[in-house]
Amino acid sequence: MFCLPAQGFNVVTSIGAMVEVATGTSIPVQSSFYYVVSILVVGLAALIAFGGIKRVTRATDAMVPVMAVVYVGTVLFLIVTNLHRVPYFFEAVFAGAFKPEAVFGGAFGVALVQGVKRGLMSNEAGQGTITMAAAAADARHPCEQGLVGALGVFLDTHIICTMTGFVVIMAQQWSANPAGWEAAGTYPKFMLSIHAMAPGALDTAAMFLLSLCFCLFAYTTMVGMITFSEIAANRISSTPALIHSIRLLGVFVAAFGIFCNIAGYDLSNLWAFSDLGNIIIVYCNIPLLYMGFRYVLGATRQYNSDRGSGFCSDSIGLNTCCWSEQKQR
Repeated sequence: MFCLPAQGFNVVTSIGAMVEVATGTSIPVQSSFYYVVSILVVGLAALIAFGGIKRVTRATDAMVPVMAVVYVGTVLFLIVTNLHRVPYFFEAVFAGAFKPEAVFGGAFGVALVQGVKRGLMSNEAGQGTITMAAAAADARHPCEQGLVGALGVFLDTHIICTMTGFVVIMAQQWSANPAGWEAAGTYPKFMLSIHAMAPGALDTAAMFLLSLCFCLFAYTTMVGMITFSEIAANRISSTPALIHSIRLLGVFVAAFGIFCNIAGYDLSNLWAFSDLGNIIIVYCNIPLLYMGFRYVLGATRQYNSDRGSGFCSDSIGLNTCCWSEQKQR
């Protein structure tokens, strides 16, 4: 819930960036355009969220492959057209990693803390929330879905985030344009980097495509978090009143963040609350991972012996009607 305000506003700002790139004009944040777009975004989020997890799954299944392929393809194009900057990337990364500040920061846990916080934001590994979506998947065997989940962590962090780092570092805008870099926010800094790396004729297309990807990234995250809240609420009660209340609360929190940002209020402290909430969830989840690891080993042995032909939960000492019924089918 904590990241809903930020993700909601990221959707709106990404749409605004797309329109600005396409039209070549700057649109003030406190304008009728942003208010209209915000209402549409909130309305569409409510439409999908109130349709239940199946509607959310259908929507994300359509958007995620598109945004991943477009993002990777566009960034690869930028890297290939700037091959002469690749050596600087590796030089900057390795030189920065062995500076005294980095060494002492790692020794005192500063680097670890930042890595954990940003890693959780990118893939949720160890947090336990992503398993909610995995549990709703239609898989023949839990190990198959486990492999998909592991692949998702690899693609999110090692591929997508690393490619973003390539663009930002290779562009070197903090030295080429110090004033603009210092004044820009996180997302505008990335757009400055794209502008510096894209060939002149394709500058507009690259910025438009990557703005579209960021819009889809933020939107699917926002809808997914509302769905995760709904799944968690189902563990308390599955009554329609409670589920609809959770959905409505999620949409309200997202709308609150969007309109507060448009009005000019600083909600940066929400990221600190979000980090704290995520870390608390991890501390609760990791002991459960150790407790359930024997079931994972049992399922893996059964998967390897049966070559993934089917799964019965009784074979690993669990009694769940879902996997028992699937074995019978």
